[in-house]
Amino acid sequence: MATFKATIKKDKQRSDKTWNVLIRFTHERKVRYISTTMYVTKKDLTASFKIKNQQVIDKCDDLIRIYRDKVNKLNLEINSMDIDSVIDYLKSKDDKSGIDFIAFSRKWCAAHTEIKGIRNYLTALNSLCMFFGRETILCSEITVQKLKEYEEYLSDKKRAQSLYPSAILRLFMEARNYYNDEDNDIIRIKQNLSKYKPKQQNVAEKRALSVEEIRNVFNIPYTGIKVRGMDNRRDLAKDCFMLSFCLMGMNSADLYNATEYDGEHITYYRTKTKDRRNDNAKMIVKVHPIIKPLIEKYRGKERVFNFYERFSSMGDLNRSINIGLKGIGRELGIDNLQFYSARHSMATIAINKVGINKYIVNDMLCHVDSSMRITDLYIQKDFAPVNDANFKLIEYMFG
Repeated sequence: MATFKATIKKDKQRSDKTWNVLIRFTHERKVRYISTTMYVTKKDLTASFKIKNQQVIDKCDDLIRIYRDKVNKLNLEINSMDIDSVIDYLKSKDDKSGIDFIAFSRKWCAAHTEIKGIRNYLTALNSLCMFFGRETILCSEITVQKLKEYEEYLSDKKRAQSLYPSAILRLFMEARNYYNDEDNDIIRIKQNLSKYKPKQQNVAEKRALSVEEIRNVFNIPYTGIKVRGMDNRRDLAKDCFMLSFCLMGMNSADLYNATEYDGEHITYYRTKTKDRRNDNAKMIVKVHPIIKPLIEKYRGKERVFNFYERFSSMGDLNRSINIGLKGIGRELGIDNLQFYSARHSMATIAINKVGINKYIVNDMLCHVDSSMRITDLYIQKDFAPVNDANFKLIEYMFG
């Protein structure tokens, strides 16, 4: 009877203090070892050198399941095959893929709750299930043509038409990385969707405000109404909008999380992209005198701003700001005023009205220009140009 077991060879420790995870295959009292792309350290092993890391165990179980399925297809033929022939068969490519994409994706989302916007991934999955008309969708069914049809299905929801397919594409790539083992010629998910490009939405047209509208938001009077001793949502929203515009589009997550302020500069690491950037998305913003009183108004004890003392999460802060801005928008006649309008308007006015170079604005937004990624590796970051540009923008706006 053919058997499989995940193991390591105790005496085969590598120079980097790791062991390669192996699948031990036993057939007619003979043993062979199939190498995997997984490696473990001492902390992943028990005292008797058995694997205890559950993530590694789960991946090994998936591999073993693949191997068992292939052996079962041989039926009685396996009895006439020597062990090396069986190993060659196990390593051969198998084009069939019966992987449940939805089940994998939901499990992946549950394990990555720290990702900003993970709820959008789950909403996208629900939407995809409605498109297919069922809860089970195989990875083999996620094709370029199907994603284009899904885009058309979302044509009346412009934001979703851009957001949801992008989320599905990311989840599909995670599934490929998890199930495929190219080193061992195990390709369970064949297609790679490299020819599919999610539809891009022009969000700037919707969110950017005019110079006059920005000035109206800044000049709208406070109500002065206090709720449990603190500013009401409407007045808080005005202040946060002003902070964002004058701090180079700083978003609510970073207003909530920022911890470094020396009285002249705020240093923070952009929450949205710090895990995807070599420089951790570092930003140093010089505070213009016009905004200093507002910073002092909201000074926190342990962080730059005290929003963490009032709100349990950055999501709660963002929701409160947007509720307040809707009221301000109604007062000023600005449809669907959103917090991100401060960031989009800052960039739009800087380029179109103040004449600031697009690449400087790109840095002000803490974006990465893909054409400059290699060059950036050789250059020490200088934040003076973006801060000079920001001061120029503020002085254009408010004198």
